[in-house]
Amino acid sequence: MKRVILFVMMGWTALFAVSGEEVFKTKCASCHDNYIPQTKLNVNYEHNNSDLKLKAPTLTELSFRLKDQVGDRTLDAEGQKFEIEEWLTKFLKDPAANPKTILPKRTRGVFGDMPSVKVNEDEVEALADYMYDYAEQMMVKHGVKRYSYQEALKIAKQEGKIIVIEGFIPYCRGCMWMDRNVMVEPEVKAALEKDFVLVKKNLLIEKLPLGMKRLGTPSFYFIGSDGKSILEMVEGTGTIEEFLQLLQSVKEKAKR
Repeated sequence: MKRVILFVMMGWTALFAVSGEEVFKTKCASCHDNYIPQTKLNVNYEHNNSDLKLKAPTLTELSFRLKDQVGDRTLDAEGQKFEIEEWLTKFLKDPAANPKTILPKRTRGVFGDMPSVKVNEDEVEALADYMYDYAEQMMVKHGVKRYSYQEALKIAKQEGKIIVIEGFIPYCRGCMWMDRNVMVEPEVKAALEKDFVLVKKNLLIEKLPLGMKRLGTPSFYFIGSDGKSILEMVEGTGTIEEFLQLLQSVKEKAKR
């Protein structure tokens, strides 16, 4: 009987669990937009917010900056979420007493001080979870579709495409920068979808195929459509133009 009651109580708890998305919609969304491509934001901030006339940073910006600036990035997700929750609790209670150090100087300069936001403990916890995960969700939604390596092998052979493995580690700032500034941009997305099939590997826990040695992160490993030939291995960040040039040079190498 006790076990039945326990299960019922757990069911009611799950039914009435606080939604981070709902907390954001009701208490944050009136000022914070969800997603705007970073290239547009960069130009907007260069023009002192005269293009977009934003009231506040976007949710995607905040998600990236929270993961990069708050707590220990080398912790697992749950550990860092707890630190983000503590930071949000203090910041939302009195933003003026907690400088917006998670935002770069040029972003801070175009917005005024944020008012305090009344949230309870459960709402802060839900909001921390939602904001932490949001940036990755946007990269998946707006970026190129990702495949497992086995799926990529089949597609590459069937469609004559080049496999590109994007190597990352969760706390790599350069990896986050590439995802945010390059990999979701329309011209990059179009180039990848046309001639490549994308695989993303966490190099802390996943091995590279074909005996390839791991480079630093971010890194990109290109494999021919036969699934056997290594075309290129590149480490580091780059601009949209530089990444497009890299894709073109790999395509030319694949034709030789």
